[in-house]
Amino acid sequence: MGAEQYVLYKDPTKPVDKRVKDLLQRMTLEEKIGQMVQLERANMTAEIMRKYHIGSLLSGGGSVPADRASPRQWVDMVNTLQKGSLSTRLGIPMIYGIDAVHGHNNVYKATIFPHNVGLGVTRQVHIRSVIGSEAALIPDPALVKKIGAATALEVRATGIPYAFAPCIAVCRDPRWGRCYESYSEDPKIVQMMTEIIPGLQGDVPANFQRGTPFVSGKDKVAACAKHFVGDGGTVKGINENNTIVTHNELYNIHMPAYLNSLDKGVATVMVSYSSINGVKMHANRDLVTRFLKRKLKFRGFVISDWQGIDRITYPPHKNYSYSILKSVNAGVDMVMVPYNYTEFINGLTDLVNKKAIRIQRIDDAVKRILRVKFAMGLFENPLADYSFADKLGSKEHREVAREAVRKSLVLLKNGKSAKSPVVPLPKKASKILVAGTHADNLGYQCGGWTIKWQGQEGNNLTAGTTILKGIQAAVDPSTKIVFKENPDSKYVKSQGFSHAIVVVGEPPYAETAGDNLNLTLPNPGPEIINNVCGAVKCVVVIVSGRPLVIESYVPKIDALVAAWLPGSEGQGVADVLFGDYGFTGKLARTWFKRVDQLPMNMMGIMLWLMVLVAMAVGENVKYKDPKQPVAVRIKDLIGRMTLEEKIGQMVQIDRLTASPDIMQTYSIGSVLSGGGSAPLPKASAEEWVNMINGFQNGSLSSRLGIPMIYGIDAVHGHNNVFNATIFPHNIGLGATRQRIGSATALEVRATGIPYVFAPCIAVCKDPRWGRCYESYSEDHKLVEAMTEIIPGLQGDIPANSRKGVPYVGGKKKVAACAKHFVGDGGTTKGINENNTVIDKHGLFSIHMPAYSDSIIKGVSTVMVSYSSWNGEKMHANHWQGIDKITSPPHANYSYSVQAAIQAGIDMVMLPFNHTEFIDDLTYLVKSSVIPMDRIDDAVRRILLVKFNLGLFENPLADFSLVNELGSQAHRDLAREAVRKSLVLLKNGKNETDPLLPLPRKVSKILVAGTHADNLGYQCGGWTIQWQGFSGNEYTRGTTILGAIKYTVDPSTEVVFQENPDSKFIKDNHFAYAIVVVGEPPYAETAGDSMDLTMIDPGPSVISNVCETVKCVVVVISGRPIVIEPYLSSIDALVAAWLPGTEGQGITDALFGDYGFTGKLPRTWFKNVDQLPMNVGDPHYDPLFPFDFGLKTKSAPDIVGRSTSAGIIGRPYAFFLMVSVIFSLCFIDFISVIN
Repeated sequence: MGAEQYVLYKDPTKPVDKRVKDLLQRMTLEEKIGQMVQLERANMTAEIMRKYHIGSLLSGGGSVPADRASPRQWVDMVNTLQKGSLSTRLGIPMIYGIDAVHGHNNVYKATIFPHNVGLGVTRQVHIRSVIGSEAALIPDPALVKKIGAATALEVRATGIPYAFAPCIAVCRDPRWGRCYESYSEDPKIVQMMTEIIPGLQGDVPANFQRGTPFVSGKDKVAACAKHFVGDGGTVKGINENNTIVTHNELYNIHMPAYLNSLDKGVATVMVSYSSINGVKMHANRDLVTRFLKRKLKFRGFVISDWQGIDRITYPPHKNYSYSILKSVNAGVDMVMVPYNYTEFINGLTDLVNKKAIRIQRIDDAVKRILRVKFAMGLFENPLADYSFADKLGSKEHREVAREAVRKSLVLLKNGKSAKSPVVPLPKKASKILVAGTHADNLGYQCGGWTIKWQGQEGNNLTAGTTILKGIQAAVDPSTKIVFKENPDSKYVKSQGFSHAIVVVGEPPYAETAGDNLNLTLPNPGPEIINNVCGAVKCVVVIVSGRPLVIESYVPKIDALVAAWLPGSEGQGVADVLFGDYGFTGKLARTWFKRVDQLPMNMMGIMLWLMVLVAMAVGENVKYKDPKQPVAVRIKDLIGRMTLEEKIGQMVQIDRLTASPDIMQTYSIGSVLSGGGSAPLPKASAEEWVNMINGFQNGSLSSRLGIPMIYGIDAVHGHNNVFNATIFPHNIGLGATRQRIGSATALEVRATGIPYVFAPCIAVCKDPRWGRCYESYSEDHKLVEAMTEIIPGLQGDIPANSRKGVPYVGGKKKVAACAKHFVGDGGTTKGINENNTVIDKHGLFSIHMPAYSDSIIKGVSTVMVSYSSWNGEKMHANHWQGIDKITSPPHANYSYSVQAAIQAGIDMVMLPFNHTEFIDDLTYLVKSSVIPMDRIDDAVRRILLVKFNLGLFENPLADFSLVNELGSQAHRDLAREAVRKSLVLLKNGKNETDPLLPLPRKVSKILVAGTHADNLGYQCGGWTIQWQGFSGNEYTRGTTILGAIKYTVDPSTEVVFQENPDSKFIKDNHFAYAIVVVGEPPYAETAGDSMDLTMIDPGPSVISNVCETVKCVVVVISGRPIVIEPYLSSIDALVAAWLPGTEGQGITDALFGDYGFTGKLPRTWFKNVDQLPMNVGDPHYDPLFPFDFGLKTKSAPDIVGRSTSAGIIGRPYAFFLMVSVIFSLCFIDFISVIN
């Protein structure tokens, strides 16, 4: 393909205004209007973003991707939607906004800072008063700036670059339900508090022209000064009401903070619901356009409030066309619709076409929006990552919040007289009463705009410390704290409390729901004050968003503290109550006596004007240029692709149906080898490479030359390939996991394959499941630890790399796939592809953590499970997985395609009916059933992994690594893994007579059992063939029998008899016997078992051998099986799981070259009636508990023991039981992680 045409707006070296101009002239009216739309995330898809060119999204109050969503879930959601925007013709990124008004308040575990009403109280240094010569304390702008910086980091942690903060309203009447969002009734204080903007956005440089939108980097967010203007001055404080002011009052009280905000480079301004002298602010052209934009030369964009334009009319939305006309002509640039986007787009388009709104007004709006996006760096870095995830709720930020709480407290009374102060309180006292509705209620403490729009009560909404907990932590250990929410006076008097702390106040509220014309203390607050303060010396702490009527209670109160809405760090209150810090706060608003005095304020004046200019950075992209950032390359490439090419990228077919011509014709994105699918029986590494390169050449000959990615199940080594090293299955793995990942990567790359469907990070909670051996453990913490195999496969993430971004560290590494998302190990009765019944907490605490760890380690892809969660199919695709959405499978394939793709499947493992899938998906997209944005999102994710794999630079494999396949170094590593995986469950009939380690030199030993000389049984399922195999012909390795013969002394005779009778055993006088039995190989559903019994002739072998000669039983299995009936006849018992090709690892431990060190990764039950039974269950009665395992020393460590002592003359048998449990990892989808 020829060189790309130069595009100025993508050139980061050009001035922002030129880039804006270049981009604007390329845009259609439809694209321009789309940029003016801001929608709510709840019903958004990438397709809607793409189709309508949506300029912005937001989370309304309480709108989250999932309950208690993690930063990564937020990032994934934002990026998914962003990719819809990037897939548009011009690739203009959207801007995602959220209310972060006292920290990142919508997000679980974020730091919740005090609301603004408390921050206005903070005081720092003495200066001369503006009004007179009296020394005065000023607010603490440095603290507020720190809060802004911390908030920016936490918002960025969730992938969001835009915060609807700060609120710089000057609340002139506390009856207003948003008064706590205001720093003060004094405009001077509000002006000073705009220092939060540099905290949020960064400090403007010295040569910066004032008023230009500015965001300094990826750790900052665009801010939004709100609500323009006069919203704090409405009549009687009624929300969205009319503000009646003179010209001087408006500009001297309500406007100054906006001037300061523009001076600090604030990016956006939000218009108020309210009116100024009867004119709705959303329709006020004089103030929005003539004053803010023209006189003050604000060059950022003006955004409406939520459905703000609807409320121009009454009732709202009565005449929507009129509302659009008035608001856009008034100067509103971006409209928070937030749902009825087609109505808005069609209405605005019609008004422009009719020339009721001039195209110049549209262009002005779009220029402003683009200017902010360039300033934010969105064109360079449109996609978020996980690099700031650990900043959410960090200890550092919580310490800042705690400091803010301390400084926000105002001591209104201290003792009945100045000579007898009550605070600071003594930490050491006999007994302290803590009472009140707000003492132990984090939701009340945080107030509105916390997790939910209106806030919520209780302590489960987010992480934090209640005031009660802060008190308990502050006092001396000998001091008894008694909490009683509403004690009666008799109780208080009778308990002998040294003093009491009463915490009462308002419930949470937001906006109009908080309007209050009486401002009385809610019940039972007054009753608690009367009961407690009339009986014992008391401190009353008021938790509220404004002053309340308190005068009648003041005489009874010994000390009175205004704590406002302190947020999540209640320790700050205790810090000051008990004297670790002094009270420094000063009222930032008047505390009235009675509501009939309202409004009542102290006046303050300051007015500044300013000018603006803009600069930003941009980008220029070519998808074939490796010097360009990956995100830029993806955007460039996806913009060139046709629908057919995009859908082709979403297809993964089996190699049996692939050919170079099919790869080229259909632009196929991926090919796989299903279980047992190889170019030839016993194919060499070179033959694998040649086959894969043939397919790849077909892909490279397509119009855009997009390389395909070849994938294979490599779940315990490169298990489909002859002569590969077969490691133990996951259930047996431990300390060697990262080295095994590295070795597997090399062997997979040796055959030209860059992608593996591993690891399986299911948490198997029921061993009846046929895939239980694919799980590392029943304990999710152990499974989490095992994700260390991912850096082995993919490489260690560089120190300067963004955490969570897909990463592959070179040509010797492969892309990994965390599977099967999610909960597949928890299905009812362990039935494969069944339903997992569990609540959200269980899902996210048990089955989800390993996925978080995998993403942190940069895992490239995630495969979704066939199973369901609470009845809902996981809707993903691996190996015809979408067929199974319906019952019977493939009954309604078009529906399956629709459901799967819209659920989030990016790449579909068909593997044979690719033309049917392509035709159906194409029809669904062209019929607008599936949005184009969803397709673009999927393709963007697939391309991201391909770029990270380096496939665009090195698409063809070579023979440079062929010697790595089955190398001695890897076999030695597998042997080490085998011996470390062994768990010694019993060693002798008593502790004083252990049987292991075994002697090498004896006269004659017996080896028995179906699994002793069967490499296929030893390896289990997912080896060479999907269901595994029987025998020793299909790959190379060492059987257990072969290992025993190699290990014993040359003079020792080894006799093998698969199923000997007792007479044979008695007649031969064996010194001991090793019996190896177990389950045959299987995978997936074929492995489901409701009885978990040993297969025949295992029981008869145990009976014949162990009742005749002393025996040791080693269980090699993918799960515990019923063994208790045989346990008494067994002298020693070892669990060896599914060891793979290197049987010597078993003899290494049996004969004492190495000691036993392994511990059970899952509970070994007595009988199946106990199942499911896992560690921590209330009824836990195992045969062997989780983490059980005896140890032995290696033979050289055993002092004074002869190799034959205690053995000759007392023959015994060694019984090794192989229980092979395999379950095919054919999962419902491959979702490429961004």
